[in-house]
Parts: sequence; structure tokens; C-alpha cells
Amino acid sequence: MVVRGLPELRLKRTVEGDLGMRVNAPTIVERFGRPKLLALAGTAEGDLAEADIDRYTAHVSVRTEHVPADDRERSLDHALGRAAVRLAMERHAGHVREVFTATGMVLVQEGKDLGEVAAVVGVGGVLAHGRDARFVLEGALDSGTDPYSLLPRRAALYLDRQYVLYGIGLLSTIAPEAALATARHVLAPL
Repeated sequence: MVVRGLPELRLKRTVEGDLGMRVNAPTIVERFGRPKLLALAGTAEGDLAEADIDRYTAHVSVRTEHVPADDRERSLDHALGRAAVRLAMERHAGHVREVFTATGMVLVQEGKDLGEVAAVVGVGGVLAHGRDARFVLEGALDSGTDPYSLLPRRAALYLDRQYVLYGIGLLSTIAPEAALATARHVLAPL
């Protein structure tokens, strides 16, 4: 494997502002794709259509305080969350591609290999308040369908149910023991 580019930082935190679950719901749909989102949202009745996705995302992007009212909306909400998680992870994980050279085919890795990441932590409303945080957060993991995927393969999934991890990094600079204790207290394994 030939690694291309500058080495990635071992630790970093990012916020994907354009993938916010409510305000940017239509953007998530456009980037992820309606058919794939529909497949994720599949309900027992199987009666969701692309028009339902558009109607729901148009509504929640304006009424960001909206809480899903029924199973159909919950399914769409969870599908949107999983799609947002997947899009964010695909931005951060590198990729492998085949390159043909004079000496034959070589694999070139561009970006970070997240395959051996040990833990993925989920923070956010659809995770903390939804009914299926595991389903949403599993969007971060390698699905096993792409042999060149550099997404996490076997990461443990954790959830910040109390929505306090945003401050742990700041707290760690002045009280590292308290920050660690707080993080351990609020993180729930899925």
C-alpha cells in the first residue's frame, strides 16, 4: 500500500455544520440520495415514498424543534441521522484506490485509515432523544460491502445521553481527572 499525502493527526475533533439534522435535512437528502434514504427508512408498512422524504425534510428544516409524531416520522428521522453520520465519516476516512503503474497494479491510500478505531462516540439530538441510537450510529461503521473502505470495522459505540461532552475538552485543560470522570459517567455503551 502506498500512502499518499501528509500524515493525518492522530486525534482531532470536527463539527460537520452542513450535516445538522434539522436545518440541513434537505442537504443530507441531496448528498446521500433519496433511494438510499428510503431504503434506510423502510417501515413495516413499506409505504414511504420519496415525496414523504421531501415533505418531512422541508418541514423539519424550518421547524427545527419538531419531534417525530409517529413511526413513519421516527423512521425518517433515524434514517436522516444515519445518513448524516455516514456522510460525516466518509469525509474523515480516507479511501483506497487501484493505480496501474509500469510495474503493475498498486493500492494507493489517500487520507486516514480509521479501520482500527476502537470507539465511536455519538452526540446529538436524534441520538440522545431518538429511539434507535444504535441504528443511527452504526452509520459510522464499515458495512463490509466495499473492500477498499477505511471506515471503522469493529468500533464500540457510545452515546452522550446527557449532551455534555462538548465541554469535556475545555474542562480537561484545567481539571483532567474531573473531565475523565465526567466523560466516563455520561457515556453509555450501545
